Amino acid sequence: MPAWEDVSPYTESRTRVHRFSWTNLLIILNLAGFVATGFLQKNNPEALLWLEFDKAAAIGQFRVWQFVTYSFMQMMEAGFIPWLILGIYTLYTIGNELEAELGSARYLSLYFASVAYGALFHAGLQYFVPAFQPSVTIPPAATLCAPVLGITATAAQRWPRRPVLLFFFLPLRLRTAALVLGVSWLVCSYWMQEGLGPSLGALAAAAAIGTLEPRIDRAFERARLRRDRDRFVEEVDIRRRTDGILDKITRTGMGSLTRAERKTLQQASELYGRGKEKPHE
Repeated sequence: MPAWEDVSPYTESRTRVHRFSWTNLLIILNLAGFVATGFLQKNNPEALLWLEFDKAAAIGQFRVWQFVTYSFMQMMEAGFIPWLILGIYTLYTIGNELEAELGSARYLSLYFASVAYGALFHAGLQYFVPAFQPSVTIPPAATLCAPVLGITATAAQRWPRRPVLLFFFLPLRLRTAALVLGVSWLVCSYWMQEGLGPSLGALAAAAAIGTLEPRIDRAFERARLRRDRDRFVEEVDIRRRTDGILDKITRTGMGSLTRAERKTLQQASELYGRGKEKPHE
């Protein structure tokens, strides 16, 4: 990550990912969801009941897709538009860098884990808040705050001193910016109600992932070392058997080889072919 003294007007263009990005695809889906929400609110509001998250439908009626789809249905309210723009900008900048760091599989797992845990937390609020305060009703959830906060909180744990521009103009370290963004979004979510549960759930998921991630990394590293060790042992065994087969060919010719010996030669050919492959540029 660039330090303060490394930042220039060209830093973003130098560090931006020039390849296919799941983050950019998710941004497009969120923008499409914003347009679709406005269309459905005007022409078919009943269809929104199948996409936004509500514990009575998602859990009571087993509409499990709502644990994911609600994050793509954006609220058509004037007060939410600035937060939508900020969320898209956050995903584009921090999300793309985090995807490049973690890899697509782990990044997508983090993204949708934040979405799912946000929905679970929202369901908990819908169940328990009315039990203690019958006059309070928690509406269904429809917001992208869960993945944005989950991605931001995770990035802040990995790169706490990375310089960012909060709200497009305020220079802060990423950890401080994540704290300000989280508190601000929670206040906004409490006012609008739709995003309070997803926000809290995403922050809790990010904290749990930040605690478990070092162990996950160590588990991946041990698995990689085991694969490398097994591959090395296999290569040594193939080379040893190949030497014996070549001696046999020298003495009696190719026609004397058994099917198993021919298979060993094929494996050796593939092994040597992998060794000659050029590294990816």
